[in-house]
Amino acid sequence: MKTSSIFDLARGASRAAASAVVALSLVMFVGAAFAQEFKEANVDDSLASQKDSVVGSGDSAQIKNFLTKYYLARWTVRANARDIVKYRQELVQDGVSLSGAAQSTFLKEVVGVLKSYAGSSACYPACRYNAVLAIGELNTAAGADRNSGGTPYADAIPDLANMITSSKDVPDYVRYGALIGLVRHAQLGIKDEKLRNGVKTTFAKVLGDKFAEEHKIREEIYECFAENAVAGLASFKSPEGTKGGSGTLDLFKKMIEDKDASFELRCIAAKAIGDMNLDALKTYDYPGLARSLVTLARDFCVEESQYIDSELVRDSVKSAASGMGGMGGMSGGMGGMSGGLGGMSGGMDMAGGMGGMGGMSGGMGGGMTGSIQNQKSMEAIVARVQYGFECIQTAIKGKKDGGPGVLAKLDANDEKQAEVAQMLKDALDEFKSTNEFIEEGPKNGGGMGMGMTGGMMGDYGAAAGSNIKVGANDMKDHLLEKKLKFNELLGIDSY
Repeated sequence: MKTSSIFDLARGASRAAASAVVALSLVMFVGAAFAQEFKEANVDDSLASQKDSVVGSGDSAQIKNFLTKYYLARWTVRANARDIVKYRQELVQDGVSLSGAAQSTFLKEVVGVLKSYAGSSACYPACRYNAVLAIGELNTAAGADRNSGGTPYADAIPDLANMITSSKDVPDYVRYGALIGLVRHAQLGIKDEKLRNGVKTTFAKVLGDKFAEEHKIREEIYECFAENAVAGLASFKSPEGTKGGSGTLDLFKKMIEDKDASFELRCIAAKAIGDMNLDALKTYDYPGLARSLVTLARDFCVEESQYIDSELVRDSVKSAASGMGGMGGMSGGMGGMSGGLGGMSGGMDMAGGMGGMGGMSGGMGGGMTGSIQNQKSMEAIVARVQYGFECIQTAIKGKKDGGPGVLAKLDANDEKQAEVAQMLKDALDEFKSTNEFIEEGPKNGGGMGMGMTGGMMGDYGAAAGSNIKVGANDMKDHLLEKKLKFNELLGIDSY
């Protein structure tokens, strides 16, 4: 099923912006839902003074009474919506302040109540969404410092998985919140093998062809489901599926080859392969995987060059409409892509937008035409290209703290595999030449000359500033040249 990708909806947008699209979708739903009738608990504020004595008491009945009449009951009151994030933080802190049986009892009762809120159509949407987010945030131990994730409450895993795959009429935003929590568990580590395999199975189901249709996931946010599921599977750094073998690697290879999937998703899958411990597989079709990666690079060049064309046309029309003259530079663009993975709660963000000084563009009719917009649009294109190639390069070379990469798995003593290995080395040279082209500009001295200051591109194309010396047509021509080169490496005789 071809989905409407956030990558397609907000071309060049950062993952933060993409998450904002999901959040906006939720807010719009919540706004419409306010016309509905929702039930609010009767909050007994007099119970607030009992917190210290009740939370760590280990008495299930007493704790449940406290939760449902005051502590968590506050979440169901729409007037308290602005404080829910604060309530979530307070809950996590109270949980990690306990230990042993007292902690187990408290967290068990908390999950029971929050689960009832998340699953209840009587609760307003923001309450339901925050309830499921909180379940995924619960810890049994705090992190060593503010940047540590702590030790997630493992007993919440089955509940999160069930909410994601439930056959009941569960809103997609509740399923999404549960997925965020499950990814957090996977990224911070799941010790129990049975739970770990169950989580892998859940991620694989989310990536299934029928998941969005069967679970009524809105098209505009399904891409974020898929990206988080890939992030979750990638965190295990293993090619194995739930039954061993190469199940996860097979799935990522299939995604890379799926021309109906967004390029962001295909690139994320490629990058995840670079994190895998491929040494765990004694045999695999590494030559086939290598060709798939180079094909992805070729497809990416085609797609990006077409996008540049569409931006040029769009800006030309805009310039003509404003009376600024034709052939203006590009406008729009929401920022570049970079960085790690995650969802609305913080992970999976590809921070974009590089700021800068801006120069003079404009057309043959003359004049300034929104120089900052033009600059950011070009920055977005450059960042997208570098991000895409960086993901593929990671799959080929691996990572210092990750897997060996596909190149290392090819047998140099096998003539056919040696040829494939050379193809990958040549592809890496093409990526390198693209970075040099972006840094130095065209050989003929053309380019935009935007006059920005700052350092080189960072990992995956993001930077606070850069000296971009290529223009739109320069970049498009370069990408078409790369497409021909990748076709040559693949043995394809096609323009």
